[in-house]
Amino acid sequence: MDDMKFKIEVDGENKEAELLKTVTVDNNNYAIYAIDKGDETSDILASRIVKDSEGKDILVDLETDEERVKLRDIVNAMFS
Repeated sequence: MDDMKFKIEVDGENKEAELLKTVTVDNNNYAIYAIDKGDETSDILASRIVKDSEGKDILVDLETDEERVKLRDIVNAMFS
């Protein structure tokens, strides 16, 4: 799933995202991706990768504070 662009809905808007990396933490797979803000900067986000009823990968929001902290630390390590 690395090195690809995809569409994602953020705050009710469809945006183009670029996958930066996939990681596995505590037996869960996550996508770390960038969304261009249009001013030469990007937002870096993370979502959990799960299978839908048809077996396709979909992204879902991080659900717990613990999960958010772990992914934030990974993203910070990637870009520091």
